[in-house]
Amino acid sequence: MVRSRPSRTIRVSSRSVDLVAIAVLLPVLMSGCSKAPVPEPESALPDAAAMAGWTPGEIQTYDHQTLFDYMDGASEYFFTYSFEKLAARQYTNAAGAELMVEIWRFGKSADAYGLFSGRTGATAISVGHASGALLESGSRLYFWQDRFYVVLTATTTLSDSDLETAAGLISNRLPTGGTQPALIGKLPAENLVPDSGKFFHSELAVQDQLWLGGENLLGLGQDTDAVYGLYQAGANQMQLLLVQYPDAKRAAAGLEVLKGGGLEGLLASDTNGSLLGAVFGDASAAEATALVSKAIGK
Repeated sequence: MVRSRPSRTIRVSSRSVDLVAIAVLLPVLMSGCSKAPVPEPESALPDAAAMAGWTPGEIQTYDHQTLFDYMDGASEYFFTYSFEKLAARQYTNAAGAELMVEIWRFGKSADAYGLFSGRTGATAISVGHASGALLESGSRLYFWQDRFYVVLTATTTLSDSDLETAAGLISNRLPTGGTQPALIGKLPAENLVPDSGKFFHSELAVQDQLWLGGENLLGLGQDTDAVYGLYQAGANQMQLLLVQYPDAKRAAAGLEVLKGGGLEGLLASDTNGSLLGAVFGDASAAEATALVSKAIGK
């Protein structure tokens, strides 16, 4: 006769159940809390208590549907980057001076840098936690930080200290972080005009620096990263364009357009995988070819 094994009661303490539940749920809870929510740009606008001596006006906010109300005609430029929201506020002091503050939020920190980049004629300064800041003495201060691009504009001349103090207050209220896009580092340093490097996605964003035909012949868009740099070697000036396409096929198509002779002033162009480089200007073909090869690593 086969005897059955007697059943055994397994006792589990409530403490053991609690520990198991924590072990199962903790990764889920942590994954949901791994990133702090991105603040609204208006939350970084100082109030009257923070801006001693200044009276703040009403906060104005704009999104994709309403930005045209704020800057009709110029909105498309910001849409070429990953624009999300703008918060603006005007401040007035007892002397009647006015200071307009704009805080722009983008979907990527690289795009906040893109709006900041390519600005010449200003002085680099340090402001709060900003990843980069530029000052046009007495009139305007720009900085970028994380996914935010901030512009302070004085409608009447202000002291630099007033601009820097206000910028510092805003910087301290924004998330820290933000690094330059890797592509900007591919601009060779030799003979590069200081602060001329510009990061962008669309032809519209670089038209003031380089004319590319106005018809998007190169197929630029949100899925392409591009940089522009101005080079000065003696009397010769060259404009370098680099485009990072999603794949080598797109880069080859861009190169074919360039070599088809459709763009004025082209001196040299080439690709290396999905990276396209082109030089425009009045230098020799040998100088242009050398610059392209150095930039694309070929």
